[in-house]
Amino acid sequence: MEKQFTFMKGVVWAGVLFIALFISCGESDGPNNTGTEYDPNKPVQLTTFYPDSGRYLEQVMLEGSNFGNDPEQIRVWFNNKKAAVIGSTGTRMYVLAPRLPGDTCVISVAIGNDSIAYDKTFRYFSSVTVNTIAGNGNQDDYQDGDLTQSILQPRYICVDNEDNIFICTRGPYEFGGTEGQHHIVRIDEENNELITIARDVTANIPAVDLETGVISIMTETTVGSFLTLDPKELWAPRFREMKWPPDGDRPGEGYKHCVVVNPSDGFIYTRYYHGHIVKINPRTYEVETIFKTQQGDSYGLTFTPLEPNILYISFRDNAGVNANSICSIDVTDPENTFKKLSGSTSGGHRDGALEVAQFRNPRQIYSDADGNIYVADCGNHCIRRITPDKMVETVLGMPGTPGWKDGGKEEALFNLPTGLGISKDGSIYVADNGNARVRKLSIN
Repeated sequence: MEKQFTFMKGVVWAGVLFIALFISCGESDGPNNTGTEYDPNKPVQLTTFYPDSGRYLEQVMLEGSNFGNDPEQIRVWFNNKKAAVIGSTGTRMYVLAPRLPGDTCVISVAIGNDSIAYDKTFRYFSSVTVNTIAGNGNQDDYQDGDLTQSILQPRYICVDNEDNIFICTRGPYEFGGTEGQHHIVRIDEENNELITIARDVTANIPAVDLETGVISIMTETTVGSFLTLDPKELWAPRFREMKWPPDGDRPGEGYKHCVVVNPSDGFIYTRYYHGHIVKINPRTYEVETIFKTQQGDSYGLTFTPLEPNILYISFRDNAGVNANSICSIDVTDPENTFKKLSGSTSGGHRDGALEVAQFRNPRQIYSDADGNIYVADCGNHCIRRITPDKMVETVLGMPGTPGWKDGGKEEALFNLPTGLGISKDGSIYVADNGNARVRKLSIN
């Protein structure tokens, strides 16, 4: 709610400033004139913009000529991120800086068939803060109800399009969990409530189908067992069993931890400890093994909107040649495309180009709408980000230093973060398992 309020406040202020701009500086031919229309026979010209730096939703005024007076016909980008155009008089327009366009931004304007960029660049400043929304650090109990009084041990997490936060709880990471703490729960942040969906169920990573809202959660009871939660049934848990073909490679055991829905083909994908990557038909539950890697645990799968059908996988330290690494595979051509993307398999912490970056026991991973992949880097006690141009950076947390502290980049601490999910507005929810808390990252 705070983020929505900030956005609306920015829009309102931008509107007020634009009205003031129009009244004082508009090209007025009479009381009903609202600016000069775009002339396709004349070029669009750019002169300057200000301020030359700012943050998300910064109000930036662009100056030039032949902008036209219809904001819907004007496209403005900060690098490759589209900015909201608030209004234009023809020679001046106000726009709002988009979210995470990059540190140094080229501002370009397109109207009709004309496209042109400013000579100077805009410096973008981002800020990241974290706060605790559930849990009090108690590893030995469970209490639902009021979020401020809640007690839980979050392990894995996902967020649907309605900002419902689904969590699979399990006790302290190092010990595999305490009996009686294995539950599936939902956080309704708007109503400040923790709701129990299923008790005494050992469940792994949840994943949401953003088209249907159905949540899929892998279990280990049998080779093909998993759960679904359908919003049309108020998320009542349904136990499902995969339908395997009579021939073909099939895992001997049910050790499967991660799951994701591919928005391109609608299939559910999971990976087993023994290396099998399989896709599941969400209607018939029929299964096909598409590839087999070296054995070892993986706790993260994600697709990104910028690379359809490319499945990213995070591997634990027991995964042989893929240990402590991020890998990828094209699910439309699995036999020829599996590759290890990151650096050392021995584990460590290094930012920079993905090919030399290092992770330590990376767990759940998830892509935002812009193609940034966030990593719960469990062994390093921090949250990492892989940008679309394959650069790795530490978002929050002090590598190698466990602890619990809310705040900004200089002070925030985590303790064995194992899960994360991302809401529509870009907020990141972290299952901070070692701290027995759910944390919320706001990136602006």
